[in-house]
Amino acid sequence: MKRFIELDILRGFLLLMMVVNHSPSSLRVFTDQPVGFFSTAEGFVFVSAFLAGILFQRRSEKLGFGAASAATLSRAFRIYRAHLVTLFFAFVVGGILLAELPGMQHLLNEYFKNPLAAASASLALAFQPPLMDILPMYIVFSLLTPCLFWLGERWGWKRVLFFSIGIWVVSQFRVRDVLISTMKDFSFLSLGPFDLLSWQLLWTGGVFFGKSVHERKPLFRLSFRAEIFLLALAIGLLGLRWYTIAMQIDPSKEFWFLDKWHLGPLRLLNFVVVTWIAAKFLPQLQRLEIPLHPLAAVGRNMLPIFSCQICVSLVFAGAIDPSKGHRSIVSLLVAAQLVSVFLIAWLLEWHGTRLQASRSEARPAGIGV
Repeated sequence: MKRFIELDILRGFLLLMMVVNHSPSSLRVFTDQPVGFFSTAEGFVFVSAFLAGILFQRRSEKLGFGAASAATLSRAFRIYRAHLVTLFFAFVVGGILLAELPGMQHLLNEYFKNPLAAASASLALAFQPPLMDILPMYIVFSLLTPCLFWLGERWGWKRVLFFSIGIWVVSQFRVRDVLISTMKDFSFLSLGPFDLLSWQLLWTGGVFFGKSVHERKPLFRLSFRAEIFLLALAIGLLGLRWYTIAMQIDPSKEFWFLDKWHLGPLRLLNFVVVTWIAAKFLPQLQRLEIPLHPLAAVGRNMLPIFSCQICVSLVFAGAIDPSKGHRSIVSLLVAAQLVSVFLIAWLLEWHGTRLQASRSEARPAGIGV
């Protein structure tokens, strides 16, 4: 399948922002929700779902539903293996070698209370330390993808979307929080801050749009006036967001309709509006494929790079306290971490090229010229 170069570039850019956001650096003011009241997490989830929808529809058409489901399960298992690597690093390096650091004591506080139970629960995705809650969400949503296509074939995608919206509405009443409160006596059970009942709407919507794009089905179109209104709304929310940054306030922590973890309605609207506008201009990035090749390489190798950077961020967050006059050192280390992102991407691309070349040489030569 032809790659969407613009999506590779976008994912690479989002990963760089994530690296800064996971650091105790003052640079976060430029990367933490810079274009509205939503973060890189929403972008990661939607873009991943979009690509999952394209791939599943393509494989289903060529090889059948069973083969598409098997490929999706294989992808989920690869993500699970990456999750195990980050857990091993956290529990061995953070929980043993760096256990005396105050920052690590804070990050792995619940783990230190009952290491064996926490490590066991983490294998079932029931214990998710800070910074390590994204991959479990991807695993669950990857397993959800075949279910969405199965329901779409039987119910129709319109009903699937309305059902997903219904679950999101229910989640706004903090159903997940009530359920988690019943497990508060078990410190080794920590499902992370993301409310999957809320965030499944982003995944379902992304899968639907990916499926529709692959089929080249015309989606709903907005009038020129409607698009001007969306543009004005996006600009207004952008201005409001930077006003709150200047005033050093975070309304997403004060107002439920901007809540990140439960994907509040205004937050969701802000993301949808900006995504709609960005989709108009995103294809133009194909013209910049050569100068933005390093970013595209990062996007193509998202999973291994993401896993490596989570481990590095864990060490930085656990070892450094920027409040004690180390802000310049933190910024320097974050810059070095950003450079390492491109270095890892280059190594993975180089390894992939060599592996492909060796496979080509191993094939028997064809007959004739």
